Amino acid sequence: MKYLNSKKVVLTTLPNEGQAIQWQTPEYFLPSTSKYVPLGLLSLATNLPERHQVIILDPASRGWSIDDTIERIEAEKPDIVGISATTFKTYPLVQMLKKLNAPYKVVGGPHITHYADLVLQQGADAVFRGPLADKEFADAIDRKPVGVIDCHTKINDITFPNRDNVDNEFYYATGNMFKSNKRMSMFSGVGCPNRCTFCDVQVKIPTRKRPADVVREMKYLQSIGAGEVHIYEDNFNTDRKYLEEICLEIERQKLTMDWCGRGHAIMDLDIAKRLRQYGLKRIGVGFESLHNPTLAFYRKPQSYNTIAKFCNTMHKAGIDMVGYFIVGAPTETTDYREHMGEMIWNLGIKYPLVNILQPFPNTELYTNMLKDGTYKQDYWDEYIVRPTPSFKLPFPYGEKKWQEDVDLVNKLIKYFEDKRTNG
Repeated sequence: MKYLNSKKVVLTTLPNEGQAIQWQTPEYFLPSTSKYVPLGLLSLATNLPERHQVIILDPASRGWSIDDTIERIEAEKPDIVGISATTFKTYPLVQMLKKLNAPYKVVGGPHITHYADLVLQQGADAVFRGPLADKEFADAIDRKPVGVIDCHTKINDITFPNRDNVDNEFYYATGNMFKSNKRMSMFSGVGCPNRCTFCDVQVKIPTRKRPADVVREMKYLQSIGAGEVHIYEDNFNTDRKYLEEICLEIERQKLTMDWCGRGHAIMDLDIAKRLRQYGLKRIGVGFESLHNPTLAFYRKPQSYNTIAKFCNTMHKAGIDMVGYFIVGAPTETTDYREHMGEMIWNLGIKYPLVNILQPFPNTELYTNMLKDGTYKQDYWDEYIVRPTPSFKLPFPYGEKKWQEDVDLVNKLIKYFEDKRTNG
Protein backbone atom coordinates (compact mmCIF):
# COMPACT_ATOMS: atom_id res chain seq x y z
CA MET A 1 0.00 0.00 0.00
CA LYS A 2 1.30 3.45 -0.91
CA TYR A 3 0.86 6.35 1.50
CA LEU A 4 0.90 10.08 0.95
CA ASN A 5 3.94 11.83 2.43
CA SER A 6 5.76 8.53 2.77
CA LYS A 7 9.50 8.71 3.32
CA LYS A 8 12.12 6.05 2.78
CA VAL A 9 14.29 5.77 5.88
CA VAL A 10 17.50 3.79 6.23
CA LEU A 11 18.64 3.16 9.79
CA THR A 12 22.12 1.74 10.21
CA THR A 13 24.81 0.78 12.66
CA LEU A 14 28.40 1.65 11.79
CA PRO A 15 30.84 -0.81 10.22
CA ASN A 16 33.73 -2.11 12.27
CA GLU A 17 36.32 -1.07 9.70
CA GLY A 18 38.69 1.51 11.16
CA GLN A 19 37.07 1.59 14.59
CA ALA A 20 39.22 2.31 17.63
CA ILE A 21 40.82 -0.79 19.09
CA GLN A 22 39.06 -2.17 22.15
CA TRP A 23 41.91 -3.99 23.78
CA GLN A 24 40.06 -4.54 27.05
CA THR A 25 38.12 -7.65 25.91
CA PRO A 26 40.11 -10.64 24.61
CA GLU A 27 38.90 -12.24 21.39
CA TYR A 28 37.98 -15.40 23.28
CA PHE A 29 35.05 -13.56 24.85
CA LEU A 30 34.05 -11.86 21.58
CA PRO A 31 34.02 -14.63 18.97
CA SER A 32 33.36 -13.66 15.36
CA THR A 33 29.99 -15.41 15.63
CA SER A 34 28.81 -12.87 18.24
CA LYS A 35 26.19 -10.49 16.87
CA TYR A 36 24.11 -7.88 18.60
CA VAL A 37 20.64 -7.12 17.30
CA PRO A 38 20.30 -3.33 16.86
CA LEU A 39 17.52 -2.86 19.41
CA GLY A 40 17.69 0.93 19.35
CA LEU A 41 17.19 1.06 15.58
CA LEU A 42 14.38 -1.49 15.76
CA SER A 43 12.69 0.66 18.38
CA LEU A 44 12.96 3.76 16.18
CA ALA A 45 11.51 1.85 13.23
CA THR A 46 8.64 0.43 15.27
CA ASN A 47 7.63 3.83 16.59
CA LEU A 48 7.57 5.61 13.24
CA PRO A 49 4.22 6.27 11.55
CA GLU A 50 3.19 3.30 9.42
CA ARG A 51 3.28 5.31 6.21
CA HIS A 52 7.09 5.38 6.15
CA GLN A 53 9.23 2.65 4.59
CA VAL A 54 12.10 1.61 6.86
CA ILE A 55 15.22 -0.37 5.97
CA ILE A 56 17.52 -1.52 8.79
CA LEU A 57 21.15 -2.27 7.99
CA ASP A 58 23.69 -3.73 10.38
CA PRO A 59 27.14 -3.61 8.82
CA ALA A 60 28.75 -4.24 12.22
CA SER A 61 27.21 -7.72 12.39
CA ARG A 62 27.38 -8.42 8.66
CA GLY A 63 31.07 -7.60 8.37
CA TRP A 64 30.64 -4.92 5.70
CA SER A 65 33.32 -2.35 5.00
CA ILE A 66 32.69 1.39 4.99
CA ASP A 67 32.41 1.45 1.20
CA ASP A 68 30.15 -1.63 1.18
CA THR A 69 27.85 0.08 3.66
CA ILE A 70 27.72 3.31 1.70
CA GLU A 71 27.01 1.41 -1.52
CA ARG A 72 24.12 -0.48 0.10
CA ILE A 73 22.65 2.71 1.57
CA GLU A 74 22.93 4.61 -1.71
CA ALA A 75 21.25 1.71 -3.57
CA GLU A 76 18.14 2.26 -1.44
CA LYS A 77 17.93 5.95 -2.50
CA PRO A 78 16.72 6.98 0.96
CA ASP A 79 15.17 10.28 1.91
CA ILE A 80 16.69 10.00 5.37
CA VAL A 81 19.66 8.12 6.81
CA GLY A 82 19.85 7.58 10.56
CA ILE A 83 23.15 6.40 12.05
CA SER A 84 23.68 4.95 15.52
CA ALA A 85 27.14 5.95 16.74
CA THR A 86 29.51 5.06 19.55
CA THR A 87 32.71 6.95 20.25
CA PHE A 88 34.88 3.96 19.36
CA LYS A 89 33.49 4.24 15.83
CA THR A 90 34.23 7.92 15.24
CA TYR A 91 36.39 7.12 12.22
CA PRO A 92 33.78 5.15 10.23
CA LEU A 93 31.15 7.71 11.30
CA VAL A 94 33.10 10.63 9.84
CA GLN A 95 33.87 8.70 6.66
CA MET A 96 30.21 7.88 6.12
CA LEU A 97 29.03 11.42 6.80
CA LYS A 98 31.60 12.67 4.31
CA LYS A 99 30.75 10.20 1.54
CA LEU A 100 26.99 9.69 1.80
CA ASN A 101 24.81 11.64 -0.61
CA ALA A 102 21.53 11.28 1.26
CA PRO A 103 19.53 14.53 1.49
CA TYR A 104 19.11 14.29 5.27
CA LYS A 105 21.69 12.59 7.51
CA VAL A 106 21.14 12.30 11.24
CA VAL A 107 23.09 10.69 14.07
CA GLY A 108 22.10 9.37 17.49
CA GLY A 109 23.55 7.05 20.07
CA PRO A 110 25.85 7.47 23.08
CA HIS A 111 28.53 9.34 21.12
CA ILE A 112 26.22 12.34 20.78
CA THR A 113 25.99 12.93 24.54
CA HIS A 114 29.40 14.62 24.60
CA TYR A 115 30.05 15.43 20.94
CA ALA A 116 26.81 16.74 19.44
CA ASP A 117 28.25 19.98 18.04
CA LEU A 118 31.35 18.27 16.70
CA VAL A 119 29.30 15.66 14.80
CA LEU A 120 27.35 18.48 13.16
CA GLN A 121 30.65 20.00 12.02
CA GLN A 122 31.67 16.58 10.69
CA GLY A 123 28.69 16.43 8.35
CA ALA A 124 25.45 15.49 10.14
CA ASP A 125 22.37 17.58 9.44
CA ALA A 126 20.93 16.86 12.87
CA VAL A 127 21.93 14.94 15.98
CA PHE A 128 19.64 13.43 18.61
CA ARG A 129 20.93 13.78 22.17
CA GLY A 130 19.42 11.66 24.92
CA PRO A 131 19.00 8.01 25.94
CA LEU A 132 15.79 7.54 23.90
CA ALA A 133 14.90 9.49 20.77
CA ASP A 134 11.87 7.67 19.34
CA LYS A 135 9.34 10.50 19.64
CA GLU A 136 11.71 13.19 18.44
CA PHE A 137 12.94 11.10 15.50
CA ALA A 138 9.38 10.35 14.39
CA ASP A 139 8.63 14.07 14.46
CA ALA A 140 11.80 14.89 12.51
CA ILE A 141 10.94 12.65 9.55
CA ASP A 142 8.57 15.26 8.13
CA ARG A 143 10.02 18.47 9.55
CA LYS A 144 13.71 17.71 8.99
CA PRO A 145 15.06 19.99 11.72
CA VAL A 146 18.76 20.78 11.77
CA GLY A 147 21.19 21.09 14.66
CA VAL A 148 21.06 19.52 18.12
CA ILE A 149 17.75 17.94 19.12
CA ASP A 150 17.50 17.22 22.83
CA CYS A 151 15.35 14.15 23.37
CA HIS A 152 12.93 13.44 26.19
CA THR A 153 11.18 10.27 25.04
CA LYS A 154 10.00 8.23 28.02
CA ILE A 155 10.43 4.48 27.94
CA ASN A 156 6.78 3.78 28.70
CA ASP A 157 5.53 6.04 25.93
CA ILE A 158 6.88 3.85 23.13
CA THR A 159 6.09 0.41 21.73
CA PHE A 160 8.58 -2.41 22.17
CA PRO A 161 10.59 -3.26 19.03
CA ASN A 162 8.94 -5.27 16.29
CA ARG A 163 11.41 -7.78 14.82
CA ASP A 164 9.99 -8.03 11.29
CA ASN A 165 12.79 -5.84 9.91
CA VAL A 166 15.60 -8.26 10.78
CA ASP A 167 16.53 -11.90 10.37
CA ASN A 168 16.02 -13.08 13.93
CA GLU A 169 17.83 -16.39 13.50
CA PHE A 170 20.93 -14.49 12.39
CA TYR A 171 21.07 -12.88 15.83
CA TYR A 172 20.64 -15.98 17.99
CA ALA A 173 23.28 -15.63 20.71
CA THR A 174 26.41 -17.77 20.56
CA GLY A 175 29.58 -17.84 22.65
CA ASN A 176 32.47 -19.86 23.99
CA MET A 177 31.39 -20.30 27.60
CA PHE A 178 27.94 -21.89 27.56
CA LYS A 179 25.23 -22.96 25.13
CA SER A 180 21.99 -21.08 24.76
CA ASN A 181 18.65 -22.05 23.29
CA LYS A 182 17.88 -19.61 20.48
CA ARG A 183 18.52 -16.72 22.85
CA MET A 184 17.09 -13.37 21.79
CA SER A 185 17.67 -10.02 23.49
CA MET A 186 15.46 -7.18 24.63
CA PHE A 187 15.88 -4.19 26.91
CA SER A 188 13.73 -3.56 29.97
CA GLY A 189 15.16 -0.24 31.06
CA VAL A 190 17.95 2.30 30.78
CA GLY A 191 20.37 3.66 33.32
CA CYS A 192 22.46 2.57 36.30
CA PRO A 193 22.58 4.31 39.70
CA ASN A 194 26.21 3.37 40.36
CA ARG A 195 29.14 5.63 39.56
CA CYS A 196 32.01 3.26 38.90
CA THR A 197 35.13 5.15 37.84
CA PHE A 198 35.74 3.09 34.68
CA CYS A 199 32.15 3.05 33.41
CA ASP A 200 30.75 5.08 30.52
CA VAL A 201 27.05 4.40 31.16
CA GLN A 202 25.69 7.91 30.87
CA VAL A 203 22.23 7.65 32.44
CA LYS A 204 22.40 7.50 36.24
CA ILE A 205 18.70 7.41 37.12
CA PRO A 206 17.25 4.06 36.00
CA THR A 207 13.90 4.06 34.21
CA ARG A 208 12.15 0.80 33.43
CA LYS A 209 9.34 -0.52 31.30
CA ARG A 210 6.14 -1.51 33.04
CA PRO A 211 6.42 -5.12 34.22
CA ALA A 212 3.37 -6.13 32.17
CA ASP A 213 5.06 -4.77 29.03
CA VAL A 214 8.33 -6.54 29.83
CA VAL A 215 6.56 -9.89 30.05
CA ARG A 216 4.46 -9.17 26.95
CA GLU A 217 7.66 -8.59 25.02
CA MET A 218 9.15 -11.81 26.35
CA LYS A 219 6.04 -13.67 25.18
CA TYR A 220 6.30 -11.98 21.78
CA LEU A 221 9.91 -13.13 21.41
CA GLN A 222 8.89 -16.65 22.39
CA SER A 223 6.16 -16.55 19.74
CA ILE A 224 8.67 -15.77 16.99
CA GLY A 225 11.09 -18.53 17.95
CA ALA A 226 13.11 -17.56 21.04
CA GLY A 227 13.95 -20.43 23.36
CA GLU A 228 15.24 -18.04 25.99
CA VAL A 229 15.48 -14.28 26.45
CA HIS A 230 18.35 -12.09 27.61
CA ILE A 231 17.18 -8.85 29.21
CA TYR A 232 19.53 -5.95 28.60
CA GLU A 233 19.60 -3.51 31.47
CA ASP A 234 22.67 -2.34 33.32
CA ASN A 235 21.27 -3.45 36.70
CA PHE A 236 17.82 -5.01 36.45
CA ASN A 237 17.70 -6.12 40.09
CA THR A 238 18.13 -2.84 42.00
CA ASP A 239 14.40 -2.56 42.86
CA ARG A 240 12.96 -5.51 44.79
CA LYS A 241 9.34 -4.39 44.32
CA TYR A 242 9.89 -4.28 40.56
CA LEU A 243 11.23 -7.85 40.61
CA GLU A 244 8.18 -9.00 42.56
CA GLU A 245 5.93 -7.39 39.96
CA ILE A 246 7.85 -9.14 37.16
CA CYS A 247 7.21 -12.49 38.89
CA LEU A 248 3.51 -11.70 39.27
CA GLU A 249 3.25 -10.76 35.59
CA ILE A 250 5.01 -13.94 34.48
CA GLU A 251 2.45 -15.92 36.48
CA ARG A 252 -0.47 -13.79 35.29
CA GLN A 253 0.52 -14.05 31.63
CA LYS A 254 1.40 -17.74 31.98
CA LEU A 255 4.88 -17.37 30.53
CA THR A 256 7.08 -20.45 30.73
CA MET A 257 10.62 -19.97 29.50
CA ASP A 258 14.20 -19.47 30.66
CA TRP A 259 15.57 -15.95 30.76
CA CYS A 260 18.65 -14.14 31.99
CA GLY A 261 19.68 -10.60 32.81
CA ARG A 262 22.40 -8.33 34.17
CA GLY A 263 22.38 -7.09 37.74
CA HIS A 264 24.41 -6.09 40.78
CA ALA A 265 25.70 -8.26 43.61
CA ILE A 266 22.88 -7.66 46.06
CA MET A 267 19.79 -9.89 46.26
CA ASP A 268 18.05 -11.66 49.09
CA LEU A 269 17.33 -15.37 48.95
CA ASP A 270 13.55 -15.07 48.93
CA ILE A 271 13.35 -12.96 45.76
CA ALA A 272 16.17 -14.99 44.17
CA LYS A 273 14.19 -18.21 44.64
CA ARG A 274 11.06 -16.59 43.25
CA LEU A 275 12.93 -15.33 40.19
CA ARG A 276 14.36 -18.80 39.62
CA GLN A 277 10.88 -20.26 39.95
CA TYR A 278 9.71 -17.88 37.23
CA GLY A 279 12.49 -18.65 34.79
CA LEU A 280 15.62 -16.67 35.74
CA LYS A 281 18.35 -19.09 34.71
CA ARG A 282 21.46 -16.95 34.73
CA ILE A 283 22.54 -13.54 35.95
CA GLY A 284 25.50 -11.52 34.68
CA VAL A 285 27.15 -9.41 37.37
CA GLY A 286 29.91 -6.84 37.20
CA PHE A 287 31.93 -8.01 40.19
CA GLU A 288 35.08 -6.54 38.57
CA SER A 289 37.35 -7.69 41.42
CA LEU A 290 37.50 -9.80 44.58
CA HIS A 291 40.13 -7.52 46.11
CA ASN A 292 38.76 -4.82 48.42
CA PRO A 293 41.30 -2.05 47.62
CA THR A 294 40.63 -2.59 43.90
CA LEU A 295 36.86 -2.51 44.43
CA ALA A 296 37.39 0.83 46.18
CA PHE A 297 39.58 2.04 43.29
CA TYR A 298 36.70 1.28 40.90
CA ARG A 299 34.19 2.75 43.39
CA LYS A 300 32.13 -0.41 43.32
CA PRO A 301 29.31 -0.34 45.91
CA GLN A 302 30.32 -3.73 47.31
CA SER A 303 33.06 -5.58 49.18
CA TYR A 304 34.38 -9.12 48.95
CA ASN A 305 32.01 -10.14 51.75
CA THR A 306 29.05 -8.65 49.85
CA ILE A 307 30.05 -10.60 46.76
CA ALA A 308 30.53 -13.85 48.70
CA LYS A 309 27.08 -13.49 50.30
CA PHE A 310 25.48 -12.82 46.90
CA CYS A 311 27.19 -15.83 45.30
CA ASN A 312 26.00 -18.05 48.12
CA THR A 313 22.46 -16.76 47.58
CA MET A 314 22.62 -17.51 43.85
CA HIS A 315 23.94 -21.01 44.59
CA LYS A 316 21.08 -21.71 46.99
CA ALA A 317 18.53 -20.38 44.50
CA GLY A 318 19.98 -22.41 41.62
CA ILE A 319 20.88 -19.41 39.45
CA ASP A 320 24.06 -19.57 37.35
CA MET A 321 26.37 -16.57 37.31
CA VAL A 322 28.38 -14.91 34.57
CA GLY A 323 30.93 -12.81 36.40
CA TYR A 324 32.49 -9.77 34.73
CA PHE A 325 36.00 -9.07 36.00
CA ILE A 326 38.72 -6.54 35.23
CA VAL A 327 42.44 -7.06 35.64
CA GLY A 328 45.09 -4.37 35.48
CA ALA A 329 44.27 -1.91 38.25
CA PRO A 330 47.36 -0.49 39.97
CA THR A 331 45.92 -1.56 43.34
CA GLU A 332 46.07 -5.31 42.59
CA THR A 333 48.58 -7.36 44.54
CA THR A 334 50.69 -10.24 43.28
CA ASP A 335 48.99 -12.58 45.74
CA TYR A 336 45.51 -11.62 44.50
CA ARG A 337 46.47 -12.08 40.86
CA GLU A 338 48.05 -15.48 41.57
CA HIS A 339 44.93 -16.79 43.33
CA MET A 340 42.25 -14.96 41.34
CA GLY A 341 41.06 -18.02 39.41
CA GLU A 342 40.73 -20.18 42.50
CA MET A 343 38.90 -17.40 44.35
CA ILE A 344 36.37 -16.99 41.55
CA TRP A 345 35.77 -20.74 41.22
CA ASN A 346 35.34 -21.19 44.96
CA LEU A 347 32.50 -18.65 44.88
CA GLY A 348 30.67 -20.84 42.38
CA ILE A 349 31.21 -18.50 39.43
CA LYS A 350 31.67 -20.91 36.53
CA TYR A 351 31.59 -18.34 33.75
CA PRO A 352 33.96 -15.39 34.30
CA LEU A 353 34.40 -12.87 31.50
CA VAL A 354 37.73 -11.14 32.13
CA ASN A 355 38.65 -7.76 30.68
CA ILE A 356 41.87 -5.77 30.81
CA LEU A 357 41.39 -2.31 32.27
CA GLN A 358 40.98 0.21 29.44
CA PRO A 359 40.26 3.88 30.18
CA PHE A 360 37.25 5.02 28.13
CA PRO A 361 36.68 8.65 27.15
CA ASN A 362 34.55 10.79 29.48
CA THR A 363 35.03 8.47 32.44
CA GLU A 364 36.40 9.44 35.82
CA LEU A 365 39.19 6.89 35.40
CA TYR A 366 40.47 8.50 32.20
CA THR A 367 40.05 12.04 33.55
CA ASN A 368 42.07 11.12 36.62
CA MET A 369 44.83 9.62 34.47
CA LEU A 370 45.09 12.92 32.63
CA LYS A 371 45.15 14.88 35.87
CA ASP A 372 47.81 12.75 37.56
CA GLY A 373 50.04 12.62 34.49
CA THR A 374 49.61 8.92 33.71
CA TYR A 375 48.64 10.17 30.26
CA LYS A 376 50.64 13.18 29.12
CA GLN A 377 48.15 14.10 26.38
CA ASP A 378 44.45 13.63 25.71
CA TYR A 379 44.62 10.80 23.19
CA TRP A 380 40.86 10.29 23.09
CA ASP A 381 40.15 13.94 22.32
CA GLU A 382 42.69 13.91 19.50
CA TYR A 383 41.09 10.82 17.98
CA ILE A 384 37.54 12.13 18.27
CA VAL A 385 38.35 15.51 16.70
CA ARG A 386 40.65 14.14 13.97
CA PRO A 387 39.86 10.42 13.75
CA THR A 388 42.38 8.06 12.23
CA PRO A 389 41.67 4.43 11.34
CA SER A 390 42.20 1.77 14.01
CA PHE A 391 43.26 4.20 16.72
CA LYS A 392 44.71 2.39 19.73
CA LEU A 393 44.93 4.10 23.09
CA PRO A 394 48.41 3.51 24.55
CA PHE A 395 48.36 1.13 27.51
CA PRO A 396 48.95 3.37 30.54
CA TYR A 397 51.33 1.17 32.54
CA GLY A 398 53.93 0.06 30.02
CA GLU A 399 54.60 -2.96 27.82
CA LYS A 400 55.77 -5.24 30.63
CA LYS A 401 52.56 -4.71 32.61
CA TRP A 402 50.49 -5.18 29.44
CA GLN A 403 52.05 -8.57 28.77
CA GLU A 404 51.53 -9.59 32.39
CA ASP A 405 47.83 -8.73 32.11
CA VAL A 406 47.46 -10.59 28.82
CA ASP A 407 49.18 -13.63 30.32
CA LEU A 408 46.89 -13.50 33.36
CA VAL A 409 43.74 -13.39 31.22
CA ASN A 410 44.94 -16.33 29.13
CA LYS A 411 45.78 -18.24 32.30
CA LEU A 412 42.27 -17.63 33.64
CA ILE A 413 40.65 -18.71 30.36
CA LYS A 414 42.53 -22.02 30.46
CA TYR A 415 41.88 -22.49 34.18
CA PHE A 416 38.12 -22.20 33.75
CA GLU A 417 37.99 -24.26 30.57
CA ASP A 418 39.72 -27.07 32.48
CA LYS A 419 37.50 -26.63 35.54
CA ARG A 420 34.28 -26.69 33.54
CA THR A 421 35.47 -29.82 31.73
CA ASN A 422 37.04 -31.74 34.58
CA GLY A 423 35.57 -30.17 37.69
